[in-house]
Amino acid sequence: MTSLQEIYNEWQNNLEFRKNFKKNPKQALIDAGFEVSNSDYKKIEAMLNFDKSKNEKLDDRISK
Repeated sequence: MTSLQEIYNEWQNNLEFRKNFKKNPKQALIDAGFEVSNSDYKKIEAMLNFDKSKNEKLDDRISK
C-alpha cells in the first residue's frame, strides 16, 4: 500500500500528476503506480481535490 505522504509528495512535485488527478483522481493514482484503499482514497481526494479555482491559482504561483 502507498502512504498518503508519498501521494502528497507526488502532488507537490509533479504537475502532470496534479493535472491528471483533477481530471480523474482514481485513474491518476493508478497511472502513477499508487495502490490505495477506499478509505485512503477518500482522505486523498479530500486532501488534494479542494476548490479548483484555488488549485489553479496555486498552480500559477508554483510554476512561476
